[in-house]
Amino acid sequence: MKILLALDDSARAMDEAVRLASERGAGLTALFVLDTGWSVYIGSDFLLGSTARSKFLEYTRDDEYAQERATVEAFQKRAQAAGLDCIIKTATAGRVPEAILAELAEGGYDTLIMSQPFRRGLEVMRDAATQVLKKAPCDVLFVRREE
Repeated sequence: MKILLALDDSARAMDEAVRLASERGAGLTALFVLDTGWSVYIGSDFLLGSTARSKFLEYTRDDEYAQERATVEAFQKRAQAAGLDCIIKTATAGRVPEAILAELAEGGYDTLIMSQPFRRGLEVMRDAATQVLKKAPCDVLFVRREE
């Protein structure tokens, strides 16, 4: 059995993926997607001055990398505590759901685990879970966030 965890900052989703992989002796891959869609989302800055847009895009890029480091580190601690050897991947995509679906198609996974609502990049404002569920080639386990 192969499990893919779509990484965001949900501790519950991480814990559930580690638990399920441990119980079933499954391979676990965690995928963090760097959202590069901000440049499309914010549009043009022809009225804002020459550096406003580029400075914001630099900020979002740096923030994406910081989130990646923190999220991957949190997941690695959980996996190591459970004695699991996991694969951690990072993908770059204009849209996060597209990157998750591409990994599912390439990897031959049996189950996808993701938080609901899923919070990564611009997906905070969109319904990534529904987009993934409609096209996922495998079972999908949503883990509700503690609010």
